[in-house]
Amino acid sequence: MKQRFITGATLVAVLVLVLLARQLSTYIFDAFMLLVVMYASYETSRLFAKMGVYNNKYFAIAYPLFAYGLFILCLNLEMRWYMLIFIELALIIVFMMAQWFLSLAMYKSTKNEIATRNLKLRVEAFSIYKAVQTFYIYLYPAILMLFFVLINDISIMTNYFTLTANSLFLVSTFGLILTFIIPIFTDTFAYLTGSLFKGKKLCPKISPNKTISGAVGGVLWGAVSAVVLYLIFNAFEAYNEVFTQLGFQFWHFIIVGLVVSFVCELGDLFESYLKRKANVKDSGDILPGHGGILDRMDSHIVCAPLIFIFLLIML
Repeated sequence: MKQRFITGATLVAVLVLVLLARQLSTYIFDAFMLLVVMYASYETSRLFAKMGVYNNKYFAIAYPLFAYGLFILCLNLEMRWYMLIFIELALIIVFMMAQWFLSLAMYKSTKNEIATRNLKLRVEAFSIYKAVQTFYIYLYPAILMLFFVLINDISIMTNYFTLTANSLFLVSTFGLILTFIIPIFTDTFAYLTGSLFKGKKLCPKISPNKTISGAVGGVLWGAVSAVVLYLIFNAFEAYNEVFTQLGFQFWHFIIVGLVVSFVCELGDLFESYLKRKANVKDSGDILPGHGGILDRMDSHIVCAPLIFIFLLIML
């Protein structure tokens, strides 16, 4: 318990420092998230391998580096939204084709891998099979976590929105804090409510400790956290002006909190499902007392796209 607390406190301190460092440059947060995503992709690759979903961990780890770098470059070149999407999709295809060709080029090594895994597949078929299964990791967690960068870099998207760069920076700061706080409140109060009220299990085959009462408590308190954050930020004049300009209302954050919290719990269950299929307790051991990066980010991964969509609608 002591180790868990120390690790948790350290993670919070690092996150606060990185968010504060955004005042100097938003790219500091981008670089931080890139490291997080690359390691999360490595953990996902390892989980998939233990599940028998064979993939190329080197391509899985390298993809976020190219995807995020290319995305930031495109933003600075002020490309249209559809071009951003097209380029990212093209990069995925390039990575899949490159992996396929590499497997074929390393024919003998690929054939030995097929024999080691006791599979009855030809080299050509296994190469495609492996490339497709690596594609899953490009989506989860890499593409989903790209939305952290999208939220962070709203401030440099002045060609897309009518707000000033300073106002957009305030919006992105608020969005990032929402993205981190809602899942934390959802997870924490799901555990506390479930421990207090107990009752019927939510998904005993996937996560035997989760209860329906805990899930309901997590969703409700997640909504409360969204509303409280809105009220706190709205009390500052600069944020109040931006929120008024965007038309933010109290009820928006009740809905956002409820929806995001619910999806956060699905994200938590999905990662629990992966670990159950892989027959492991944690996705990794890089965070003493907490497990792996994926264990800590499972809810945040699915939260970020929703927060970005909400901000995009309001902007």
